[in-house]
Amino acid sequence: MNRMRMKSIIVATAVSVAVCASPLAFAQQGGMPGQPSPLAINPTSGQWYTQHGNEMRASKLIGTTVVNDANASVGKISELVLSKDGKVAAVVIGIGGFLGMGEREVAVNFASLRIAQDNNNKTTVSLNATKDSLKAAPEWQWIGDRSGTTGNSSAPTQPPVSK
Repeated sequence: MNRMRMKSIIVATAVSVAVCASPLAFAQQGGMPGQPSPLAINPTSGQWYTQHGNEMRASKLIGTTVVNDANASVGKISELVLSKDGKVAAVVIGIGGFLGMGEREVAVNFASLRIAQDNNNKTTVSLNATKDSLKAAPEWQWIGDRSGTTGNSSAPTQPPVSK
């Protein structure tokens, strides 16, 4: 009979532990069914991003007319080139041409651009370069598939200089 009693105590203890531990298991899995997991509410740090006041969207920059110091249009931004660390390394500007015909692209270092907001809160982009210096700059050549995320370029190592 002692063995029977010992088995009963062990079974009763196991059932008690299981019943007591089940609320802890629910708490670790997000609480009651139908409620989101705490991990879904508070994901691992570094995964989500919050906008900062001095940032801009690439979509607002692409297509923007670039003017020189004389306020003459020298081209339009057609592409942003990102470095492997995710920073904007260069801006590709379409220059020359008429109605999209005969246009060529040159790349300038992003740091050489002056980006501001006008009185109407419209983005303005200026560059210390003449039309002639941009025409003389090396043409930007996309190597590989332009739509892909990998590729190489022959971007100039220095910004264009004014003449």
